[in-house]
Amino acid sequence: MRETKRKIIRALVIIFASFLFVKLIMSFKKDTSINKLTESTRLVSVENVKLESNKITVPVYGKLSSSNEINIVSEVNGIFYSKNFKSGVNFSKGDTLGFVKFEEIESNLNSQKSTLLNQVSKIVSEIKFDFPESYESWYEFMQEIRFNTPLPPLPNIENKKLKNYLSGKNFFNTYFNAKATEDRLKKHLFIAEFSGSLSEVSIKNGTAIVFGQKIAKYHSPKTLEFESSTSIKNTLLVKNKAKVLLKSDEFEGERLGYVSRINKTINANSQNMSVFIESTDNDLYNGMYVFGEIIVGEAENTFLVKRNLIDKNQMYVIVANKLVSKKIEIVQVSEENAVIRGLKNNDLILNESIKDAYDGMEIRYKK
Repeated sequence: MRETKRKIIRALVIIFASFLFVKLIMSFKKDTSINKLTESTRLVSVENVKLESNKITVPVYGKLSSSNEINIVSEVNGIFYSKNFKSGVNFSKGDTLGFVKFEEIESNLNSQKSTLLNQVSKIVSEIKFDFPESYESWYEFMQEIRFNTPLPPLPNIENKKLKNYLSGKNFFNTYFNAKATEDRLKKHLFIAEFSGSLSEVSIKNGTAIVFGQKIAKYHSPKTLEFESSTSIKNTLLVKNKAKVLLKSDEFEGERLGYVSRINKTINANSQNMSVFIESTDNDLYNGMYVFGEIIVGEAENTFLVKRNLIDKNQMYVIVANKLVSKKIEIVQVSEENAVIRGLKNNDLILNESIKDAYDGMEIRYKK
C-alpha cells in the first residue's frame, strides 16, 4: 500500500515538473516572439534621396594676425625720444616713429658731405674736358648731393681710365666714408616702412635702450591672415587664391577671404599640412579667432547625409520595409556630414542611426 502511494506521488511530481518545464519553454518562446515582433516593426525616421550639386569644402580655423608685421629692434645704444610711440597709434609710410639722439653723427655726416661736394666739383670740371661722354651724369650726381637728403647713388663707371682717375683722387674713399656715416645715422631713426600701427610697446619717451632690444611691434591692419592645420587629403584639394568663407562669434554672417599660400610640409606631430588664409575685410581684427571653409569645388549628382549613417563605405536603404546594405562612394567627410555618391533619386534611406541594425531587418516608417 505504501509502495503504491509512493509511486503515485512520484508520478504526480514528474507530471508537475513536466508542466512547469513546458510552461517555461512556452514563456521563453513567447518572449522571443514578442521581441522579434517589436524589433521587426520598429518605427524609424526616413527621407527620400534627391541628388544635387554639393559644395566640396575644407574646414579651417585660427587666430588672425597681420600679414605685414615686424618687430622694432634697436640697433644702437642711447635715449629714445618720441611722444607718440604708444600702442594703437597709427603712422603713415615714411613717418618718424622715434629716434635716439644723433646730433653728433649728423654733424659728422654734414662735414663729410661738404668735403665730398668740394671734391666732386673739382672732379666734374676735369671730367668735362678729359671724359666728356661722362660729364652729364657726373654733373647731375653733383647737383643731387644735399645736406638734408640721402647721398645719391654713384653714376655708372664703365671707362677704366675714369675709374683709375677717381681712385687716384681718393674719391671712392671719401664717398663711402660718408655713406657709412649716413647708414649709422639711419640706425638712430625709427622710420615707418609702411602705413600701420604700433602694438606691444615696451618703452616710453626718454627711456634708455640698448642694441638688440625689442621695443615694439609694428603691423599693417589692412591685411590679416591665419594659419590653419588641415589633413593631407584636404590640403591636396586646395589651390592658391581659393575663396574662403569666414565666420566668428563676434559678428553675424560670413566674411570673404582667400588662400594666400600652402605649406605642404607635413607636421611631425599632427601629420597635417598648413593652409594660410588672408582677408582685407574691415570687420576682422588683429588677434580675432575665426573659423570657416575653403570652397574647393562642386560635386555633381551627390547627396549630403549624416556621417553616423555610414559604416565602412556602406549605408542602409529601405526596400519593401526592410533594411538593405548598399555600397557608396564617400566624396568628402566633415565633422557631422558626408557628401556621397552611389544612391539614386528617390531612394529611401534612414534619417537616424539604428543600434544593432542588420541586412533584412524589418522596420516601419512614417509616410
